[in-house]
Amino acid sequence: MINKTLGILVTILFLFSACKDEDSPLSSTKQLLGFSILKGDNQGKITDDVEASIQGSVITLALDKYDNLKSLVAIFEYNGKSVTANGVEQESGITPNDYSQPLVFTVEAEDGSKEQYTVKVLLKDTSVLSFFRFLKKNNAFLAADVSSSIGEKSIIPLVTFSQSELIPTFTTNAVKVLVDDVEQKSGITKIDFASPVIYQFVMRNGETFQYTVKAEFLLSAVPELTIMTTDPSITEIPSKDYYLEATLTVNGKGVYENYTGKTEVKGRGNSTWGYPKKPYRLKLSKKAEICGFGKAKNYVLLANHIDPTLMLNSVAFKIGRLLELPFTNHAIPVDVVLNGNYKGSYLLTEQIEVKENRVDLDENNSVMWELDSYWDDEPKFKSTAFNLPVMVKDPDLTTEQFEYWKKDFNAFATQFAKEPLAGNTYVDLIDIESVAKYLITFNLVHNMEINHPKSIFLHKEGNGKYVMGPIWDFDWAYDYEGTNKHFGRYNTPLFSSSMNGVGTAFFQRFLQDSRVKAIYKKTWQDFKNNKLDALLQYVDDYAAMLKPSVERNSELWDNTKSFNDKVKELKNWLKGRASYIDGEVSKL
Repeated sequence: MINKTLGILVTILFLFSACKDEDSPLSSTKQLLGFSILKGDNQGKITDDVEASIQGSVITLALDKYDNLKSLVAIFEYNGKSVTANGVEQESGITPNDYSQPLVFTVEAEDGSKEQYTVKVLLKDTSVLSFFRFLKKNNAFLAADVSSSIGEKSIIPLVTFSQSELIPTFTTNAVKVLVDDVEQKSGITKIDFASPVIYQFVMRNGETFQYTVKAEFLLSAVPELTIMTTDPSITEIPSKDYYLEATLTVNGKGVYENYTGKTEVKGRGNSTWGYPKKPYRLKLSKKAEICGFGKAKNYVLLANHIDPTLMLNSVAFKIGRLLELPFTNHAIPVDVVLNGNYKGSYLLTEQIEVKENRVDLDENNSVMWELDSYWDDEPKFKSTAFNLPVMVKDPDLTTEQFEYWKKDFNAFATQFAKEPLAGNTYVDLIDIESVAKYLITFNLVHNMEINHPKSIFLHKEGNGKYVMGPIWDFDWAYDYEGTNKHFGRYNTPLFSSSMNGVGTAFFQRFLQDSRVKAIYKKTWQDFKNNKLDALLQYVDDYAAMLKPSVERNSELWDNTKSFNDKVKELKNWLKGRASYIDGEVSKL
């Protein structure tokens, strides 16, 4: 009887309990409590661990712009029955998602109600490459660690090296760094930088970036170029109007490869052709790489007859390269012998032309103008605005092409002349960053020929913008114009209305535009703080390398007989000029 009673009680309690559970309401809790994407769960895909910020219904993730967003695994905590993302059920630490696409996480409660969270990805604008250095501990011949200037596509070491095989150290967000498909290890892999080296940086998201490292090296000996014309009795090239057939022999002196080949030679230059020491133009019968320059037919030998240091053009070119002005020339000193007669220490450099390894543009869809008051080459015109003397430098144009590009230049100059300057859309027609760098170069060496103008080049390819450069002709810079003496005053303004040149109004106008002034100021301050010392060191290194060639030159020409003193004057003048420009910039 007792057992029967107990059984009835148990049954009643069970039924009561069952009824109670069925009547209990289901939970409506549906909340995302935490959300993270960890580096350990996403090997090779993200730079660092990322903890999301959850505000209301928005999950905010701060990722690197080069992270691989296509398949990331997140860990998350939540209250609720389940989590889905764009309809796909999620398991914390397991399920991958594409965060490059719109993504909505949904937390579902026990009662079937849902809460949606929209993912907002903020991409941090990080650099591909932070540093590229050559450390003394890895390169025993260095006197100190060497930094580099990192541009958009180039890396330029800030010293001139004595050896070409170097071990670089770099800091990058890339997952892989390659040279010719060979993986590079920072601080370990040795590379020969005798020629430009292309580094490829492969990012987490698959993007690749290329940087070309362009190092410069001291010569242990100055190469010798021997020119033998078909008439060996000639002691001087007679004209700049026609070529003579000749053979060129290059003795690389163990620094560069030797070379022998057919060439043509003539004089060149405007005022410089009138000096006793003549400049020359070489036109090889076929493309060749002479003294480390890229393969080409045309080369220039600058005499530097009024230059007491034989490096004024080289220093200006160095400034241009430090500022990363497009297509800035390279130059090395060489000794020149013509038909057995020593002619002096010359500067070998590239011919300014639209060609591969020179001004490398599409020859069928580009133009390079020369603004020059000599105005002595066809085809030519005077611009409708500013009355600039414009000539075609290169390439050769048909009449139809010339008219097209002439109209194009006039459209730019006319737009530039319009008022007001603030908001003027001429900036869509010319690269004002190249303008600022061009003006800084001319200002630092005080090349007043910009006022005439003389030897001013700018180029354009296709529907792009006009770009200033290459820079050229600095014999009359460094306070020479108007004084006939280098390294005198360093505190004279670059622009001078007293010169009555149309270049003054045109180029001075750029510095009346606040947009150009801002770039000019920032670029100058960076150069002064980070690159001026490298320029001054370049002067010392170049002088040491050049000295034996100068001594030989001084036996024939008087201008270099005070070489050591003039090099000191050049350095002091550059320092003074930089301080003067500091004062100008402070007023911009």
